[in-house]
Amino acid sequence: MRNMLTFSSPPLIISMTLTTLLFIITTPVDGATTIDVTSLGATPNGKTDSSKAFLSAWNSACGSTGSSTIIVPKGQFLVKTALKFNGQSCKSSGVTFDIKGTIVGPSDFKALGNTETWFAFDGVTGVSISGGTFDAKGASLWSCKRSGNGCPSGATTLRFTNSMNIVINGVTSMNSQLYHIVIDGCKNVKVQGVRVSASGSSPNTDGIHVESSMGVTILSSNIGTGDDCVSIGEGTTNLWIEDMKCGPGHGISIGSLGKEVNEAGVQNVTVKTATFTGTDNGVRIKSWGRPSNGFVRNVLFEHITMVNAKNPIIIDQNYCPDNKGCPGKASGVKISGVTYQDIHGSSATPVAVKFDCSPTYPCKDIKLEDVKLTYNNQAAQSSCVNADGSTNGVIYPKEGTMEIITTLSLLIFFIFLPPTLTKGERYNIIDFGAKPSSETDSSNALLAAWRAACNVDTSSMVPPTIYVPQGRYLVGSALVFNGRNCKPMNSNKGIVLGIEGTLVAPADYLALGHVITWLSFEYVTGVTIYGGSLDGQGAGLWACKKAYVDKRNCPNGTTTLAFTNSKDITVSGLTSVNSQLYHIVINGCQNVRLQGLRVLASGTSPNTDGIHVQLSRNVMIFNSEIATGDDCVSVGAGMTGLSIENVVCGPGHGISIGSLGKGLDEPGVQNVTVTSVTITNTQNGVRIKSWARPSNGFVRNVLFHKITMNNVQNPIIIDQNYCPKNTGCPAQDSGIKISHVTYQDIQGTSATKVAVKFECSPKYPCTNIRMENIRLRYTGQLAAMSSCVNAGGTVAGIVEPVSCIIENN
Repeated sequence: MRNMLTFSSPPLIISMTLTTLLFIITTPVDGATTIDVTSLGATPNGKTDSSKAFLSAWNSACGSTGSSTIIVPKGQFLVKTALKFNGQSCKSSGVTFDIKGTIVGPSDFKALGNTETWFAFDGVTGVSISGGTFDAKGASLWSCKRSGNGCPSGATTLRFTNSMNIVINGVTSMNSQLYHIVIDGCKNVKVQGVRVSASGSSPNTDGIHVESSMGVTILSSNIGTGDDCVSIGEGTTNLWIEDMKCGPGHGISIGSLGKEVNEAGVQNVTVKTATFTGTDNGVRIKSWGRPSNGFVRNVLFEHITMVNAKNPIIIDQNYCPDNKGCPGKASGVKISGVTYQDIHGSSATPVAVKFDCSPTYPCKDIKLEDVKLTYNNQAAQSSCVNADGSTNGVIYPKEGTMEIITTLSLLIFFIFLPPTLTKGERYNIIDFGAKPSSETDSSNALLAAWRAACNVDTSSMVPPTIYVPQGRYLVGSALVFNGRNCKPMNSNKGIVLGIEGTLVAPADYLALGHVITWLSFEYVTGVTIYGGSLDGQGAGLWACKKAYVDKRNCPNGTTTLAFTNSKDITVSGLTSVNSQLYHIVINGCQNVRLQGLRVLASGTSPNTDGIHVQLSRNVMIFNSEIATGDDCVSVGAGMTGLSIENVVCGPGHGISIGSLGKGLDEPGVQNVTVTSVTITNTQNGVRIKSWARPSNGFVRNVLFHKITMNNVQNPIIIDQNYCPKNTGCPAQDSGIKISHVTYQDIQGTSATKVAVKFECSPKYPCTNIRMENIRLRYTGQLAAMSSCVNAGGTVAGIVEPVSCIIENN
């Protein structure tokens, strides 16, 4: 049965409470189980131990094959013992802890002090913790530690290990004995709206600690504690931290790393829109002064405000507490590709920027851009040892105080490196026969330069560079750059393709129209492409497709640039124009960063998606402009850990997850964040689309955040009835399961009357859809409408048009 609601009215303030319901409508979901801990013996008086009731609730939830909700109502619930929630034998498709009350620890710190964790989740999938407070009563243990009377280490309040698809939302953690929240060995974790509170003098009470995990997002949280607000340990990949308030505490810290010789590295970390107040550090990278094969790379600190922070920007590679196990040694942790952008405010110490890097492995590719830090309203200082990189924009304290101390000569000097090509082996394609001419085919020259770079001596620390100088270079053949027998790939150094000119496809679309990809990179590691342009010259093929009703008279066309089965890829500052088909495809890859891209094609060019990603992990797309005839960004099956930020989209079809579910056995899409995006004159804004046919695929843990719509036809849309030409799917229902999708801070104008449209599967309704602070008007400042079919979730803040989703009880 379909429940269809359509609303059009002025905006309302909607409060998320259990007793105030905007719509007295419920849609039961098959297999759903609700368990109130008080029904199992929990008592909300703060005195009676409720430990067994919580474990009983977990066991009951895990016995259900559907989704389950454990309710902790208002009141104080004493939990005196360490609890472990194991997911290995859990049948439930997902367990939600809906906490309205406070869970309190015992007053005697010894009851928990020798246990590792108070609330431990191990090997779980699809667990969500929503709301409520954890009060560990840790103050007495902190006092014991300060007195030095042989105290226990203390217990972490909340820990997830070896788990995936985790959501922690709106939780408050107070007075933890040790760490407040730990994420260890997990995948796809979203922490949002968390509040952490402890004394600024409480020892080792890190707010959130992440290690050995992939695809963790921490959003809109406020942390004040006695140690790091967020600490990042070894093996962390694709961590996104945004909209944070930190202080008191020790700031946000990568490390300490490198205590052990064999240690996994940290990569693809973004920290943005954060405020540090009265902290011991701002943004810090810290490693032990001892040998290690660890690394830190691809890190962005952006839009950060410092308020009286002692060390606003710091890299410390000489960490050696108590001078034990490391005096006289150098850190082996290799730090590279770290960007500090738009950081401003005040330092509590004269030295506001301090880079104290390893003499054996100096920091490289450090970038400072628009940094303004003062000390006591006067000029601050910077100090750099073994740090190499570049500056751009306004830098204050001045970059002239940057220095490098070389291990050979101990020479101190000032350095300023403007952006330039990497200083390694350099292979100019002109030396291999390329000519900046539209008549001479430079295909063989490019392949020859690739082969030469692949045979370079790998003893150098710097990757080789293939250089394309200014001019237009015809590439008349489809090229495959294979990394399987490439020496720099095998030694994890990679290859740089630096383009100052333009690579041009043949004007005759038939020359490439029947090949899949024009420029294809396969099985490569550590490839970087930056600058320059790729011109696919696709207009002739577009005209052919428009002229013939039967498209078989024209070739499909070729994708301009594709990476397949590759990892650690960066594409920066590249322009792609007039592709025959997709412009850029990421397929089966890991750890990809696409930044500063421009993608341009006619708004009527068919199937010219700007960027398509599928079957990949940890892809970041930011600071880019995409105008084309199809999706600006399209997200295919099997995508996990995608971050899209600061993208301008239009014309085109918007940002789309799907179409999904064409095949029965299809991997799902999860942990996708789209933030700070402007979408103008497109057919859709943010869309999720699936075929109306059976499938075991899914979409979950998606955040659309801070998005502006300008005259967009379908600003917010879920369409699970996609069935082009009514072939292969009429009268069938989509099997794609859509859940935990959040639309937050979305505003602007709709070109159609219905600005929000959720048309979900009748067999698998959309669940846990959240609408928060939405303001969309129909063009001309008229009221827009919303339309919902089989969609359930919650709403908060001002929502316009009024939400029609069925609110969860």
